[in-house]
Amino acid sequence: MGRSVRIFFEGMPQHIVIEALDDLEICRDTIDSDFFYERLLVLTKKYGVDMHAYSLCKGFFTFVATPKTRESLPKFMQSFGKSYVTFYNKRHQRTGTIWNGRYRSSLLEKSSYLLDTMRYIESHAESVLSSFGRNSQNKKDSLVVLPDFYKDFGVTDTQRADAYNQSRILKSKRDFLVRCLFKQTITGSKYFIENLEQQSGETYSRKKRGRPKKINKKKQGKTMYKNLVLLDKEEHKNLKINPIQNLFFAKNLNFIPTLAQEISHISTAFPVVFTGDEKPSLVTLVGLGVDNLAINQEGKWITSYVPAMLRKYPFHLAATQENLDNKVILIDEDSELFSTTTGTALFNENGEAGESLENAKKFLIGFEQQAVSTAAIIATIVKADILEDREIAVGEGEDKKILVNGFKIIDTEKLYALSDDILADWARKGILRFIDEHVKSLAHIENLFKLANARQ
Repeated sequence: MGRSVRIFFEGMPQHIVIEALDDLEICRDTIDSDFFYERLLVLTKKYGVDMHAYSLCKGFFTFVATPKTRESLPKFMQSFGKSYVTFYNKRHQRTGTIWNGRYRSSLLEKSSYLLDTMRYIESHAESVLSSFGRNSQNKKDSLVVLPDFYKDFGVTDTQRADAYNQSRILKSKRDFLVRCLFKQTITGSKYFIENLEQQSGETYSRKKRGRPKKINKKKQGKTMYKNLVLLDKEEHKNLKINPIQNLFFAKNLNFIPTLAQEISHISTAFPVVFTGDEKPSLVTLVGLGVDNLAINQEGKWITSYVPAMLRKYPFHLAATQENLDNKVILIDEDSELFSTTTGTALFNENGEAGESLENAKKFLIGFEQQAVSTAAIIATIVKADILEDREIAVGEGEDKKILVNGFKIIDTEKLYALSDDILADWARKGILRFIDEHVKSLAHIENLFKLANARQ
């Protein structure tokens, strides 16, 4: 098997671990650990490696650092590894290497994972040497170079150390950090990795071996939530929420669930259609089988009105299995909007919902009520049997390529064939006005092709 390619981008930190041979202690006493630290101090400065956090344990050494050049980290690891092995073998009267192969590395998305990686590294209980004292207790440590975000924790060193010490890493993020490090993949979001691939022209997404699985187009791009969990005031007591800065979490959606009450805002720019399943729902069509064309490269919605489905992220309302009328709040625990250090606290000191969480609750309840009335309108339309299957395709015959399928629209001939009393009832209930907005919106399918061409 070939060696994994080391990924380097200027200014981006790396998560590193190097392991000792089985049953071998890297440091047996303070003489070993003092030499270990001294070599780190000299060689990080010599090769330009800014170390933000580190932990030396009996069986491995792990750290997170930002190398200044492409050669900084490899040269540092090579020089440090050889010099410590020479010292260790001479002192303990042995020969051969002490390392179990090459070091593992993972490039980090700094804004989302650097802090969590630092806290994870310093959480190892069996640590002999650690940066915990510097970062959490403001103790002197010449080896540590504080990252930029550390200054935002307060105006004094004590405030910053206290804020850092209070930060907590979610289990899901911890597992993700470990998985990326040992697979030597990039620790970052899908969008972050795609951006790096565009910059470098390389492919960093690791693909599984064997024949590729067939894509289920009905399931493709249907969710913007990565890891929905029940919001718990104990588990998430330190969690904070930051404002939505971009909509990249919805970048892969082709259909966005839509409320009947917002169709007049959306239908002026995008087609609003019905899903093709047994119980159709209302959705806005925003893609032609690939990315969400309504989100630009800065992550902004291209029109003034943003669908309510996106505005309620990263929260979600669901019913319990025991009682369908009992609603509980779920959160996307992997969302980049959540933090333990920045943002507005979800819970106050008494464990009660804070203002931001109360506002989210109100929005979710309002969304749920409108979703119920939307479902009632669609049920009425479905019962009248006036929907027909549609698809979007290019080319003809053998050259025909289906871009989007699995949706329905209203057949206007069937609509006008309904009895006068039904049409009159629908007019009074506002259903005909809703249908008129839907039919008019279909003209904007052409807009999707224009957006796709402009993006290309």
